Amino acid sequence: MKTGFILSLFCLWMMTAPFLALAQTDFGYQEEKESFFFVDFAAFREDTGEKFRVEIYYKILTQGLTFIKAEDKFNASYEIQIFAFNKINKEQTGTSMEEDYSVNTYEETRSPLNFLINQTNLSLYSGRYKLRIKMIDRNSGSAFDTEKDLSISSRGKGKMLFSDIEFIRQLSDSTSASRFNQKGKDAIPSVTRSYGDTDPTLLFYYEIYPEAQSPRPYLLRYDVGHLAQNFHHLDTSTVVVGPGVFSRFDSLNIEGFPSGDYYLAIELVEKGQVKFRVEKPFQIEWSFTNLLKNDYGKAIDQLRYVASTDEMKKLKQAPEEKRLQAWLEFWKSKDPTPATPENELRDEYYRRLKYVDQNFSLPTKEGWETDMGMVYMVYGPPDEVERHPFDREGPAFQKWYYYTNNREFLFQDRGDGEYLLQPPYDGIIRKY
Repeated sequence: MKTGFILSLFCLWMMTAPFLALAQTDFGYQEEKESFFFVDFAAFREDTGEKFRVEIYYKILTQGLTFIKAEDKFNASYEIQIFAFNKINKEQTGTSMEEDYSVNTYEETRSPLNFLINQTNLSLYSGRYKLRIKMIDRNSGSAFDTEKDLSISSRGKGKMLFSDIEFIRQLSDSTSASRFNQKGKDAIPSVTRSYGDTDPTLLFYYEIYPEAQSPRPYLLRYDVGHLAQNFHHLDTSTVVVGPGVFSRFDSLNIEGFPSGDYYLAIELVEKGQVKFRVEKPFQIEWSFTNLLKNDYGKAIDQLRYVASTDEMKKLKQAPEEKRLQAWLEFWKSKDPTPATPENELRDEYYRRLKYVDQNFSLPTKEGWETDMGMVYMVYGPPDEVERHPFDREGPAFQKWYYYTNNREFLFQDRGDGEYLLQPPYDGIIRKY
């Protein structure tokens, strides 16, 4: 049993979780931060004139807002400010809106499953822009902002043009003047572009503005690819584009696709050549059922930092129809707070697993298989990182310091970008 490691992992989670938002550690790569304000956009050509309608979507998790109780309601209020700047940082246009939001119970104000989605629009010419979006909590005065790069292609005469791809979380017939009305449909955007077990269908909308008014046949191709694994899905059909705007809602069944970061590319093919292509990233969320369904053996191997040899052997020997049950029982046995619905140890373990795969993966190894990934899985984020990317006397190296655990680890670049852990090793790391 790896009781000592499990206890240290949970203790580290208890000590660090409340302070993650305040961490200033320099890791040399992007540190994962908890977010509750998300923004996405899609640009579509306006019916008249030379401008484009830029639809800006935002999602706010309600646990990030400040609520005030009034009679039998809990009320929040926020303001959204959006400005577009050109390449010389000159403001081109902007808008702001104030919204009130109410829920019935205190539990709804703190639930991570409760959120709101809204939309506003800007009108812009083709070009490159920087969108600056700020959300102001009017009850607390707190402000949170983000930036997005926006590029709108020229709509020159005789040139075919694609709109952006709008990712959709819910689509229904619209009979009212909804903010989300798109060609007679109520299209609720997927602001985070995340899909998974609860959303096994990839929904999206796009428009094509043809170069000529005469109809022309094309092969329409949807290319879905995993950004880290050798996984592709291709879907094709024949379409006729023109006269006028070609607009289309479409969907792809992504049930069973491995989790991770993807791209969706929409292509028009003529005589075997790709004539036009638009591409946008999205994500398939990690889930137990997805992991167990796609690669059960790998799912067990990933437990090496928390499961004993006997536990891993028992999981591998479970019959296929009992794998999920065995998996759930394993993590239930590790739950430090069995009386609550959360399993803090499991959630922290897979947060780390996701992080190392995003930051330490190599062409030949996934992040959890690397030395840096191993140390991160066992000890979590270091308190300080000393980086030496260019060293005259030897290869590049990094030192990770864990002051709470009184640990120091030295990683040395072996020449191909993989950093190997150098001795001496501590007792826990020596096991691996």
